[in-house]
Amino acid sequence: MDKKYLERIRKNKVFLMETLSEDAVIILQHVHQASLITQREYMNLKDISESENKVINLLDKLMGKGEETCCNFIDLLRKDSILESFPTLKDHAIFDSPVQVSQYKIERIPRGICVIINNVHFTTLKERSGSDEDQKSLAKVFRWLGFEVVVHRNKTAAEMKDLLTDLGTRVDGDCFVCCVLSHGEKEGVCGSDGGVVSVDEIREPFTGIPCRNLAGKPKLFFIQACRGGKNQHRVKVQADAPEDGESEMEVDGDDFDITIPADTDFLIARSTTDGHLSYRKPEVGSWFIQSLCRNLEKHCPLGTDIQTILLSVNNEVSSEGIKCKQMPVHEVAMRKKLILRPVKH
Repeated sequence: MDKKYLERIRKNKVFLMETLSEDAVIILQHVHQASLITQREYMNLKDISESENKVINLLDKLMGKGEETCCNFIDLLRKDSILESFPTLKDHAIFDSPVQVSQYKIERIPRGICVIINNVHFTTLKERSGSDEDQKSLAKVFRWLGFEVVVHRNKTAAEMKDLLTDLGTRVDGDCFVCCVLSHGEKEGVCGSDGGVVSVDEIREPFTGIPCRNLAGKPKLFFIQACRGGKNQHRVKVQADAPEDGESEMEVDGDDFDITIPADTDFLIARSTTDGHLSYRKPEVGSWFIQSLCRNLEKHCPLGTDIQTILLSVNNEVSSEGIKCKQMPVHEVAMRKKLILRPVKH
């Protein structure tokens, strides 16, 4: 008999252990309710105190029951109630893919360039305390993933445009990453002089015509900045908007839309939705960037694709705060899955 479901669990055992251990009690309850284990087996597993050991023993027990039980377990993992508790399960290889999606070829070392533009000091706007922590975290994680990291600090709007245009003419590699940390308005991201650079102006130097070296290759943009100033009650955090957490722009407009480029292979991840504030703790960095780095460190070694990792980031950041809330968003024009694995140095 074909044991594809049993083998699927075995091959993804480390991923399942890491993921399901986040709430071992919940998955055990669901498995018991689905009658995949007996009452006695449930009680024995319940008595195991360590979450990882609880999940390991559960997986071993299910695999020991054979192919039908393994198939039923994978079907159970597809349920919305499970996916809500464990968002990194979504679209994972453990499930049957209705469509076979190929992966981008990521083989070169270094993988490519990761450019970080970190605007902390401004001529007229408030200093962005904590942004250096974001810079350190991003540099660390992308070096670990095999990128050459280049940092630019406190650039005016014109300088930002010039350095991106110049980089687009000479950048090469299997993948490109651009991280922009700054104040923002509805029209785009602020330079250190208060001038605004639109998202289109950030990505255009890397489209197919001016940047032939990256044609057909994944280009990732991570932007930590406000997109307006809709009222959200403040706690002990700072907001990445120009004036004490509130933009001078209208808060309920919808005129700042990210247009998906005609060129393919772009992913633009922003820290917040249109019109809203983006929060940053001065002592540790921003909610979005710190969550992004944590999730890359956690899931990249497991072979999780970038879009699935961003779902986990969205879930994590949306749970932050009590009175103030934030929801990241990403726009995708990718043709394949992108999996970035750490490089051994």
